[in-house]
Amino acid sequence: MESTHICVGPEPGKSLVDFDWDLLEAAVVERPNRFVVIANLGGESVKCHLHDPGRLKELIFPGNRIRIRRKPSEKTDYSVVCALDGDEWVLIDSRFHPSIARKFLPDNAVSEVRVGRKRIDFKCENEFIEVKGCTLVDNGTAKFPDAPSLRATEHVRLLTSMKDEGTPASIMFLVMRKNAECFVPNRDTDPEFAEALLRAAGSGVNIVFKKMHLDGKSIIYDGQIQMCQ
Repeated sequence: MESTHICVGPEPGKSLVDFDWDLLEAAVVERPNRFVVIANLGGESVKCHLHDPGRLKELIFPGNRIRIRRKPSEKTDYSVVCALDGDEWVLIDSRFHPSIARKFLPDNAVSEVRVGRKRIDFKCENEFIEVKGCTLVDNGTAKFPDAPSLRATEHVRLLTSMKDEGTPASIMFLVMRKNAECFVPNRDTDPEFAEALLRAAGSGVNIVFKKMHLDGKSIIYDGQIQMCQ
């Protein structure tokens, strides 16, 4: 593996991010669009913002339990933080991805760097790093994306072309599931992304998979996993 500014990170079992606000437990009623969830909070119907536009079929469905926080905005009063899958609370608020990713990057990492018409999440000296969050796990296999994502495919293709031209490029997947054993691109859902990611790996783009899980109000690091063989 070529040199990268992405570090190993803290020891497994250590906290990456701690929350300091209250979480309220509610139940999903419906999801009228990608960014809104109607939930039942103690018998009251409340409108919640959902910051993850993925399908989240295994997490956001009528009757499933979610945890929300009070965060008034123009259109909603609450924001969805996590959802229950089996006995695991899964973080689905992608606004935390940058702060989590920074735990694996040097302090001088610059965020939201424009490259042509696109923005790449981080730049460390001459290395460009894109971050993606993964919440879908199927029989121990983490999969991304859970919905077709032209934006993600374009990011991967851009980093591949940059790498082909000699610029260091990396992709960091934040796998939000403690039962994930390895990762595969979700070919069934998005074959173009799968092809793009495998092409990136073959071109030398550095791809890493950081596994973590939500425990109460803390995101706990579980170590690094690999691409499934």
